[in-house]
Amino acid sequence: MNRPEKLKWYKKEFEDISQEVHSKIALSYSDFLRIRNFKLQNSTTESEDNVKKITSKAFELAEKDKIKEAVEELIKLDGVAIPITSTILAVKYPSKFAIIDIRVLKALNKEEWIKGDKYKKDPKIYEDYIHLMRKIKPEGIPLRDYERSLFEKS
Repeated sequence: MNRPEKLKWYKKEFEDISQEVHSKIALSYSDFLRIRNFKLQNSTTESEDNVKKITSKAFELAEKDKIKEAVEELIKLDGVAIPITSTILAVKYPSKFAIIDIRVLKALNKEEWIKGDKYKKDPKIYEDYIHLMRKIKPEGIPLRDYERSLFEKS
C-alpha cells in the first residue's frame, strides 16, 4: 500500500468505526480493539515493501526451523518485540510455533525467563521456549493448541 492508499484507508476506516460506535453508550471489546488497532497501524513507520521483505525472510528461516534467526529478523520491524514475533510465527505455523505469554511461562515454572522481561527481549529464550514446548506437548496436537491450553488453565 503506498502512502495515498494508506491515507485513503485510514480515512475510510475511521469513518466506518465512527459510524458503528456513534450511537452506542459504551464500546464493545471488539470496538475497543478495532479503535486501538486503527491507532497502532496509523503510528507504524514500516512500508509494505519492508514488511513483505522481512516477513518473507523470517518465514524462510522458520521453515528451516531456524527459530532464533527468524525472531531476529522479525524484531527488525518497527514496534515488534518477541511477543508479537511469536504471534506472527504461531499464526503462520500453528503446528510448529506458539505464542509466548507470561501466564504460559508461569505454568511452565519459567520464572527466570520472566524476570526483567527477558522473554520479551531475548530471541534465545523464545527458541528455548519452543524447544521445551515441543518436547512436553502431547503428541498429535498443534503446538499453538497446547500453548493455548496452558494459557486457558492459568
